[in-house]
Amino acid sequence: MASTRTSAPARPLAQLVDVVTGDTYELTSARATVGRERSMADVVLRDPNVSRRHAQLTFTGSDWSIEDLNSTNGTLVNNRRISRCPLRTGDLLTFGLSTFEFRG
Repeated sequence: MASTRTSAPARPLAQLVDVVTGDTYELTSARATVGRERSMADVVLRDPNVSRRHAQLTFTGSDWSIEDLNSTNGTLVNNRRISRCPLRTGDLLTFGLSTFEFRG
């Protein structure tokens, strides 16, 4: 008799938590793109001030980083505009008018 194994959902490597609504986006792979366009982003935000491909979060080894993808309105980490920077748990990430707490 063959055994059937059901795979468990991937455990999140990190989370983005909307500071206003509490909505949580789970990052389950080592790279995630944030943006407005569903076909171009893993984390899709319904904010007209967010670019179609706004920013990319990357996990390498044991560290997360974020890179702005030449977005129109920029990416902020703890209220500072960045092009690329490392992330720590508790950092506040702003894309357009949307702000998230990073939990990694």
